[in-house]
Amino acid sequence: MLILPAEHPLDWKKPPVMTLLLILLNVLIYFGYQGGDEQRWETAIEAYLDAGLLNRERTLFLEDFGPRRKLNADEQRALAAMRRSDLAGLILSDLQFESRLHHEPAYQTDPDWQAARRKVEAERDKVSSMRFGFIPAKFSVQGLFGAMFLHGSFDHLLGNMIFLFIFGFALEIALGRWLYLGLYLLSGIASHLLWWIMDPVWVTGVGASGAISGLMGMYLGVYGLRRINFFYWLGPMFGYFRAPALWILPVWMGKELYGLLLADDNVNYYAHLGGLGAGFLSVWLPRLIGRLKVDEAYLRKEDPDAPFKRELAALDQAIGRFALEQAASRGLDLLPRYPGREELLERLYPVAKSRQDAALMSALLKQVFALPPGTGLLLLQRLGDDSQAPEQRLLRHPGVQLHLLQGLLRGADGPRALAAWRRLCQHSRHPSQLPQLTLQLAKLLGQRKDLRGIAELAQFLRNAYPEAEQTRQLTLYQQHLAR
Repeated sequence: MLILPAEHPLDWKKPPVMTLLLILLNVLIYFGYQGGDEQRWETAIEAYLDAGLLNRERTLFLEDFGPRRKLNADEQRALAAMRRSDLAGLILSDLQFESRLHHEPAYQTDPDWQAARRKVEAERDKVSSMRFGFIPAKFSVQGLFGAMFLHGSFDHLLGNMIFLFIFGFALEIALGRWLYLGLYLLSGIASHLLWWIMDPVWVTGVGASGAISGLMGMYLGVYGLRRINFFYWLGPMFGYFRAPALWILPVWMGKELYGLLLADDNVNYYAHLGGLGAGFLSVWLPRLIGRLKVDEAYLRKEDPDAPFKRELAALDQAIGRFALEQAASRGLDLLPRYPGREELLERLYPVAKSRQDAALMSALLKQVFALPPGTGLLLLQRLGDDSQAPEQRLLRHPGVQLHLLQGLLRGADGPRALAAWRRLCQHSRHPSQLPQLTLQLAKLLGQRKDLRGIAELAQFLRNAYPEAEQTRQLTLYQQHLAR
């Protein structure tokens, strides 16, 4: 049975930075640190055998392990016949036997045995699960925190990271990155504490599933009784349904309780229950008493750009009715409120051009020419094409043509940049930037092998700026292209 929320699509405009960092950290720890565990185990087993501890502890272990695990006669014989290295590994991993051994009178009265054992255990404890795993019967702070960043296999890691991403990206936006991280860690700690209280066994626990169960509980706590979308997969059946988020809590809790009471596997159901309950309560209770604020607009799926879109729709209606005076007036109000919005500029430009509205055109062009590089090229090209018409006196102003030339050069539109340059040169007073812009244009035309255009530019510089450095550089550039 699988039931997952499907309420929010991923929005890369608001990337889940903390969730991605948590995933990256888990992956780096698994491959960068835990990848050396096999060698660490081999070193520990070799040290155990070299110290002669197997000969000393074999009988004690067989007498303890068989009855404790309720092995039958065949299983007992198979255990006794194990290879020395395999049996040594089993003994070293059996922490309950180790605890009993430390209380054996024979062990306590033999300093050499104790010294050899301590040395081997120190080697074994370099293995990640032994060093940072959580062992309920051997409580440690480093295990309490460290275990949630370790995993037993690649499949274990992959499954947990998928669920971390599914629940994490929405919660990170709703709660805020740092609160989200804090509650994630709190849920992981709570999952271990419940296991420690309810079942203090000599077993090493690793994995992020307790913390991720906390995210599942947080998700339900954030939405409360609000109806949201869920995806379900029950055997051959799958699909979507809507339900109040809280209704799913007893389903998830029931699934974990069923596994705890009836399942015969290695899943840590106590950790899942502890994380799920802690995550839910850590969000639901503060929300209930008004002490926790979440991004309600995100939960309601409100578009932060909705006001702009409404204004744009109203402007479209005015233009559609040919109420151009109203559209121009509205445009002058919208431009300072929504600066640099290409959709708005594209709608207002035809209005300003058809009305020859100096105020609107001036406000609009300031924003067009201030757009960041790589944006607004189509609008610049449109300005360049319309500037060819003699009646477009506003567009043909030398100040406008100067900015247009600069924008077209950034956009690498050689033909239109050349046309803007020619219009700029027709005026008696040339801007101070013209020699440098002419050289830039020549290099752009050179990429297109437009030798005629380059010759025109070079002739202009020789006539208008014979002593300029740009004139000398362009002459050399011409010579280079002529080779």
